[in-house]
Amino acid sequence: MKIKAKTFKKGKKYSKMNKEGDNMFVPLNIKTGNTLLTSMIQIKDLIKTAKDNNIQALTITDNNLYGAIDFYKACISNNIKPIIGLEIEIEEKIILYCQNYEGYLNLIKIATLASENNLTLSTLSPLSENLIAIVPYTSRKIYKDINKMFKYVFIGYKNEEEKNRIKSTNAVYMNEILCLKKEDEVYLNYLKAIKEGIKIDEIEEKTKDVSFKIPKKEENNQKICDLCNLELQFHQQLMPKINGDSYKILKDKCVENLKKIFGSKAPRLYIERLKMELETIKKMGFCDYFLIVSDYINYAKSNDILVGPGRGSAAGSLTSYLMSITTIDPIKYSLLFERFLNPERVTMPDIDVDFEDEKRDQVINYCIDKYGIKRVAPIITFGTLGPRQAIRDVGRASLVDNKKVDLLSKMLDPKISLLENYNKKKIKDFLNFNNELKEIYKIALKFEGLKRHTSVHAAGIVMSSLDLDNVIPLDKTHSGFYTTAYDMTYLEEIGLLKMDFLGLKNLSLISNILKDVKSLKFDDIPENDKKALDIFTKVNTTGIFQFESEGMKAFLKKFKPNTFEQVVAALALFRPGPMKNIDTYIKRSSGKEKIDYIHKDLEKVLKPTYGIIIYQEQI
Repeated sequence: MKIKAKTFKKGKKYSKMNKEGDNMFVPLNIKTGNTLLTSMIQIKDLIKTAKDNNIQALTITDNNLYGAIDFYKACISNNIKPIIGLEIEIEEKIILYCQNYEGYLNLIKIATLASENNLTLSTLSPLSENLIAIVPYTSRKIYKDINKMFKYVFIGYKNEEEKNRIKSTNAVYMNEILCLKKEDEVYLNYLKAIKEGIKIDEIEEKTKDVSFKIPKKEENNQKICDLCNLELQFHQQLMPKINGDSYKILKDKCVENLKKIFGSKAPRLYIERLKMELETIKKMGFCDYFLIVSDYINYAKSNDILVGPGRGSAAGSLTSYLMSITTIDPIKYSLLFERFLNPERVTMPDIDVDFEDEKRDQVINYCIDKYGIKRVAPIITFGTLGPRQAIRDVGRASLVDNKKVDLLSKMLDPKISLLENYNKKKIKDFLNFNNELKEIYKIALKFEGLKRHTSVHAAGIVMSSLDLDNVIPLDKTHSGFYTTAYDMTYLEEIGLLKMDFLGLKNLSLISNILKDVKSLKFDDIPENDKKALDIFTKVNTTGIFQFESEGMKAFLKKFKPNTFEQVVAALALFRPGPMKNIDTYIKRSSGKEKIDYIHKDLEKVLKPTYGIIIYQEQI
């Protein structure tokens, strides 16, 4: 299924953009901040510059595809033609542009090979279809090899001297662009020093002539633009599939487990609820999803890995309960399935699963082994230069005493920007008395928000029915395993199944305690054990998640919960919104205030909470 967005093709649609006065120059070699610690260009600023200069098409040519979709969407929404390129290195640097979606898929494969250090002329050759190659003048010694491989090959020059030396009709201007303003070129030297871990005075070759500029229109430049007409595809059907009739397998397992709980005659309420849920799950196409989640949870439980009882809206699903995905009976606690899946609001199901943190990787490796190393991958994340990090990095690259830099860094509020920090009197006064630190601050302002390094998402995993590098680039720069090369922003929109495998220290702690106790299993812990509830009644809750703040403790002293349901209510009440009803709730629960249901039809819904709405299900 293709995205419903503007497409840019030869002919009528594209010709409308060629209105008189528009600048049809296309800058062919723009690096963004996704080429880490190399470029100062943020995509949003690049788009603004293009609009200010009536530029109708843009390229990016990072040495990865981290920002490809972000760039594509930003261009489309601003009526700019997006041209996605990739800088690669095979003996020498060359740049590849995708002509269409098929070329984009080849670019994905090439980016993955590059991250594996497996990119050679022989591995590149089978992936050359629907791609345009530009060989920079400085890489001309491999021009012949590249010319044999690609249908469209150009040789790039960055100045008149190189242009005059190229005796070819396929010459094209492609000066590398790393910043948007000429005056910012000097700061790129600091970025280079940060990347290389050296001082600014150790840089041998200063960065220059890399700012955004618009020369005269070039014929081959326009030709490349005309050849590139990319339309990305989203909302694809990429969820892994189970062998066999997934609906029948799911239904049979649920019915079997319902009989284990209630015998041959289950309550009608459970039967009707299960029927409704299964019909909805089938209609929305998520039967395989439930079977996949159930499978890796059962693997964990059968391999002595503690799994949480369930969290979030998934706890409202009877199907999840019967498939051992959760251990919470949603009917017993009046939890609604519609909060989890609703056919009127089609979204991917989202079951977050807690594992003991020391064994989380074991479950992920099980999934990788079962479905394939390229079909299950953690999600990449990006560390950015925040206020303190930017100051420290620039300070380390400068010749200023590190102690002074650290002092300035500690004065900053990390929750607000450097500009907002500067507006504070103490920061402004401090900098006005130290010109060296003021200069560092000025440079750091230029770098704030730039991506600094890649990392791995704490919980997010994606799964696919295809090898992932058939639809997204993969990155293999993290200790030998693959991560996605796109962050989580667009993965679900592409059609990939995202799951959260959360590692909890508390589950590891509980697991170790249960091993010492031996006579007790996690799922057998009673809900209304008096000694356990006394912990909340007596407010001995230090170290218990969500119950250890001073505000919560003050509330517990007044409330004195003595049942499991009241502990749950305490959690729900101590939040913005319901919090204003705390005193009323305590009075009504202790019989000191009359309960008002507002209307008799609401009594059934609000009776468990004394006429006060505290749960989303009640709404």
